[in-house]
Amino acid sequence: MLVTTLKRMAWAMLLLLVQVLVLDQVHPWGYGVPLLCPLIVITLPLGTSRSEALLWGFGVGFIADIFAGTSGISSAALTFIAFLQPPLLELMAPRDSEEELRPSFSAMGRWNYFQFIALLLLLHHLVYFALEGFSYFFLTDIAISMGVSYVASLLLIVLVENVRNPKK
Repeated sequence: MLVTTLKRMAWAMLLLLVQVLVLDQVHPWGYGVPLLCPLIVITLPLGTSRSEALLWGFGVGFIADIFAGTSGISSAALTFIAFLQPPLLELMAPRDSEEELRPSFSAMGRWNYFQFIALLLLLHHLVYFALEGFSYFFLTDIAISMGVSYVASLLLIVLVENVRNPKK
């Protein structure tokens, strides 16, 4: 249990470093930022309690907010998807899956896992960009930023997951 938690913390720190040092400087087509931090919450195992998921979501979001200067936006968005992740994983995981299933392409199947990532990432981006814009006056810019960021984040997360868990 402790070893698993330490590995998860190391993985979270690595993703946060990549997010803060590299991805926060990238703005595809002048809009949005690819967000890799949601992957930490997305990959929480099946047996994770809702309170543990919320702690992970808030903790990772808080650290991301400190370094990105986003005043609680990452914390709110990651806590929101952390609240939804355990029941969505139970709903979308294969029925014959083990108790401690860690979401991945190999564990859930390519299409199911892609849908799982896409849904949680969409919910994350809706909350993130709604809080970031916080106005109806710039609705077009917010929608474009969200769309570009969503596509870039989804492609990046799928790439990272394919590298992390190569097809056997």
